[in-house]
Amino acid sequence: MYYPVEPKSFAVHFVPLRTLAVFQVNRHTGDGDSRGVYHFFSMRSIFKSIKKSLLQTFALSALLVPIIAATTVRDGAWAVTDSDFARIFRPEESWSVVIADAQNGRVVYRQNPQTPRMPASNLKVYVTAAAFDLLGSHYRYRTPFLVRGKLSPQGVLVGDLLVRGSGDPTFSGRFEEDSKDVTARFSRWADRMKELHIRTVKGNLYGDDSIFDKNYWGREWPEDEYCNWYTAPSGGLILNDSCLDIGVFPGTAVGSPPRIETIPDTKYLRIENNARTIARGQKNGVSFRRPFDSNDLAMYGKVAADSRGTQHVVALTDPTGYFVNVLKETLEKEGIEILGEAKDAREEPDLPRHGWKVLTIENSPPLKELAKVINTRSQNLFADSLLKTLGAKKAGMGNWAGGSMAVREWVREQGLPVEHLHLEDGSGLSRLNRVTAETTCDLLHHIQKKPWFPLWKETLAVSGEYPGSLRNRLKTSTLKGKVRAKTGYIDDVYCLSGYVEAKSGKEYVFSLLFNGKSHAGKHPHHRMEEALTLVAREEP
Repeated sequence: MYYPVEPKSFAVHFVPLRTLAVFQVNRHTGDGDSRGVYHFFSMRSIFKSIKKSLLQTFALSALLVPIIAATTVRDGAWAVTDSDFARIFRPEESWSVVIADAQNGRVVYRQNPQTPRMPASNLKVYVTAAAFDLLGSHYRYRTPFLVRGKLSPQGVLVGDLLVRGSGDPTFSGRFEEDSKDVTARFSRWADRMKELHIRTVKGNLYGDDSIFDKNYWGREWPEDEYCNWYTAPSGGLILNDSCLDIGVFPGTAVGSPPRIETIPDTKYLRIENNARTIARGQKNGVSFRRPFDSNDLAMYGKVAADSRGTQHVVALTDPTGYFVNVLKETLEKEGIEILGEAKDAREEPDLPRHGWKVLTIENSPPLKELAKVINTRSQNLFADSLLKTLGAKKAGMGNWAGGSMAVREWVREQGLPVEHLHLEDGSGLSRLNRVTAETTCDLLHHIQKKPWFPLWKETLAVSGEYPGSLRNRLKTSTLKGKVRAKTGYIDDVYCLSGYVEAKSGKEYVFSLLFNGKSHAGKHPHHRMEEALTLVAREEP
């Protein structure tokens, strides 16, 4: 069964625990692929965040870098002045802005261009551009399914199976003809085994995730939000975005436990059902929690007897265990008996590295398609996996540090400064990430010379168009369809970088980075729209 990602009601529920509070929202309102429903926060982190925000506000007020003046370009009917932009990007707020002619790189306006800022998901611009150049737009992940042992005439394999992970984040229904079937690839593997007349496996099923390390949690990621889809772990083996989709429906009678359905349908983990069905017409309210290092889920709350059901997405830990256990279950459902266990190959030091034969190799869609998921929908797991892939392929380290090294070195090779470029992850979720508006804008201008640029540009979200993180923004007649850009949002961070087409037909490149609090009552998104409208109104 398929569950829509966006519920139709809005409710807030706090679990009365010292360590955990949970609230439900009708949709993901920030930057990102809107597949999550629940957000998890610790009470301690809430008060910590409030304190941190107050300290940041006073610190930023004291440390604001003076505006660096720029000569305004007035080609043709262009008549926007520096003061027009300065009224939008107020000096007392924490803006870093660069707007330039996309053709020649000539700066139209700049404010604090070299001040390092948190980029949020604007960091994905760096990761995907580096990947297009270093791996190629047609790069595909290759995940082999292997066998070792002897096959009897009766179809009994006296031996083991092994999946050698490549870091491929696409084992899900996202790219399948039937998007509801998250184990479609596993079923194809079962078909391949049947073609080879393998009906029973006397050994174990192993998952080798060693291409990446097991440090799934990035530094300075939001505390206690480990159950949210946007913090899902990027391992060497990934199934269904390392998430479990959960549908909750009313029970048979008032007072009875609600009914639960999951995608995938698995017994790998169990959900302790502490919720209850309540009378018709009452409001639903369901929450989930689990320990940081465990997949033991517990459900709390209530579901009205006349509810059509609610849908939820929970990120899981141990992506390798999740992958191989669901694979074993799928093979068994397809009629292939596995007598052994599903195991993590890293926990079996005596497992032979050689002597395996390839049953089949699963290829992912090309990078140009994966990058659309990263840049258009702002999918964090895909970006984190891609960063670690760059680390494994180009720095010999499939981890955060290796990926950061590979991207920084690539930026340096483009002739751009890297002293203020810092990557803690690929998604932009960490509050330790830093970029500057100037380098971001220079990068966006520079890569236009690359042969792969047209394909890369198509991966960016389009203003006012579905799908993507800009579908509900920049929808005016002046801007709709005229902006291709990468959004970015984490707490007190709002960023937008990309390209805008003016009425004159000329294109401009821009990077708008905001860190902090707005002092004048206007949301940073509104200021971005005002500035891009000024640029887009340039007449021929």
